[in-house]
Amino acid sequence: MSKQDDVLSEDAVDSQHQTIMQGGKIEEFADALGRFCRVEGWKKLKDESGESFRSLRHYVEAKPPFGAGYSGKAGMDKIEAYLSLNPRVKDYFQHCHANCLSDMAQEQGVSPAAVSKKEFNDVRGARLATAIEENPKEVYEEKAAAYVEDKERVKPAPRPINEYSPIRMSYRPTYTYSFAQKLKESLSSDDLALLIEAINSPELGERVEFEKFFNLALTAFNRAKSESGWGPSAVIAPEGLQDRTPKITLSTLIENPEGNSNQLSLCDDSGELVTVEMSKAGGVKGLSFN
Repeated sequence: MSKQDDVLSEDAVDSQHQTIMQGGKIEEFADALGRFCRVEGWKKLKDESGESFRSLRHYVEAKPPFGAGYSGKAGMDKIEAYLSLNPRVKDYFQHCHANCLSDMAQEQGVSPAAVSKKEFNDVRGARLATAIEENPKEVYEEKAAAYVEDKERVKPAPRPINEYSPIRMSYRPTYTYSFAQKLKESLSSDDLALLIEAINSPELGERVEFEKFFNLALTAFNRAKSESGWGPSAVIAPEGLQDRTPKITLSTLIENPEGNSNQLSLCDDSGELVTVEMSKAGGVKGLSFN
């Protein structure tokens, strides 16, 4: 590292120190603390005695302008509360602190718990320090190295939220009215009317089959209204259809006895929205917008 790099590094650590010490916006605080921990900035600063800080915790607890000024357990809790919106930095901060305890324990020839009790009475830090001491590669690399190496943990895509939540209830003849009350509380008057109509329908079996096709078509239509679109060709619904929702009572299925597919027209009160080509097995083969 060149002399100029040394100066730049010292200036960066001092800037991070000022941000940490002053507090301010949580995002700026977390960014500064994360960078400060990454370069072990406490080793580059001096305490009141003119000596380098022995550990991250000593820097955190030291009074300004030398340290961050977050004293005692309340101070550490406050920092971790600030970092709660940035789990990666919080994770790394905890590991840096635990690593310091582990290093101090090795220097003194005692356990991390003894150092923790003597220095800070920090039980959580001692436990993590002990874990790092016993299995440093697994614990450190799994938790903290992801931040050092700028590796974002891949988060699973959120599960799609259905427009209607399922109603979980069971019916017993001795609780008929309780069951009716649950239905009334869970359904709108229009939905109740539709349910009663369905129960009394002589074509109930056929409507169940139609409902299966309708829901598959509705899923495809909703995906076409999203930015990613539907299917391999990423079919996008016209802008004018974004706020329109088909109704099962208005949508119709046209069966094609000679071919291997059917056509389902999804409709709302204002008319047809999309024609969905369905396979006999129930898969969606295509969408056609007027």
